[in-house]
Amino acid sequence: MNMPFRFRSRAIPLGLTLLLALALVAVACGEEEEKEGEIKDIERSPDTPIVISAGEPIIVGVSAALIGPTATQGTESRDATVVGVARWKEANGDQIKGHDIEIHAADDGCFEADITELAAERLLGIEGLVGVIGPMCSDGSAAVISTYANAGVVMISGSATRTDLTLIQPEPKFFFRTAYTNAGEGALQARYVIARLDAATAYVIDDSEIYGEDLANAAQDALEESGIEVTRESIVPGAVDFSDLAGRIAGDNPDVVIFEGFNPEGALLYRQLRDAGYSGPFIGSDGTAVASDFIEPLGDDAEGAIFAGCSPTLPEEFLDDYVGIVGSEPVTAFPGQYADAATILLDAVAEVAVEQADGSLVIEPLELRDAVSMPKLLAGLSGAIAFDENGDRLAESSGLAMCEVEGGEFVNFRF
Repeated sequence: MNMPFRFRSRAIPLGLTLLLALALVAVACGEEEEKEGEIKDIERSPDTPIVISAGEPIIVGVSAALIGPTATQGTESRDATVVGVARWKEANGDQIKGHDIEIHAADDGCFEADITELAAERLLGIEGLVGVIGPMCSDGSAAVISTYANAGVVMISGSATRTDLTLIQPEPKFFFRTAYTNAGEGALQARYVIARLDAATAYVIDDSEIYGEDLANAAQDALEESGIEVTRESIVPGAVDFSDLAGRIAGDNPDVVIFEGFNPEGALLYRQLRDAGYSGPFIGSDGTAVASDFIEPLGDDAEGAIFAGCSPTLPEEFLDDYVGIVGSEPVTAFPGQYADAATILLDAVAEVAVEQADGSLVIEPLELRDAVSMPKLLAGLSGAIAFDENGDRLAESSGLAMCEVEGGEFVNFRF
């Protein structure tokens, strides 16, 4: 459960509060810059040093969905990165070896791979880019992993959970994630069903996108291995009328319904299931565990809904900083993972950047990649952090949590 929010009694330095504005300006200017042909064609490769000229800033890129149906999660991923950078600066100083740190965010469309590719082009055309926090979603990540790897640019996603993403990347591997995998989340859902519900039948529903299908496959496999009968269904993203499906489910009255996808579809399906007369357990994924998109529109009807991949309980001091900088509390599952990703990237930059006599910085991409692979941040906001040889967060440090809607908020629990 998220802790109560309290503003710090001490003031946060003005420079920290300006970071969010910098990110917003970068997003707003992106399309205009592209139209004017101002995106630079910068030579990049794993063997080409990143050079930051004297007096120029270090750029942290953010790739996230900033408009559209997944914008709540996307803007919060960006904002959590902003807070993570602000906290790093508060602890380590405003600069790295004489260079300011700035954030540039680009809308990546989440599961719209072509938009993620445009975001990658935009970010890779920025002088001083040292790494990218993101992309946000699995579909988009799959489309650009090779693009960033060929450019020698580290990516650390806090929310792209498709199980095989780290396995499809080329050598040398530049993609890491502080998020857990769908295999782990689906298995957690199944363990809950087996341990707490004594279920014999289940409906598992995906949203026809890579993220939802991957999660549903993981949950279905684990349930069926335990002898639970699974009926698999899919919905169409963007649809609003699920009354036929809801009616069939209510008629079958399964012991549990699991939905793998995003809102608004998740919230709409849940409401229509209740309207059709299904009163049994409903389990959602991290994509639906969004207070503003699930709890708020459903009100009291949301009570009792269960989710896997919820935000771990975050330290109160981080929440204080988040509210102080962003102006509102986080409502999605991944703010801790994104803030941790920013910390890992900046720690690595500070470790390997070499200051030159003229005041410039030189960063060898492979050295930066190696520093990220062995993070100094051992205990992050989202729990213990360590990566395996593929760039996946180790299972024992995944930060996976389950929660239930109680009293209009997500309450974490163990079972």
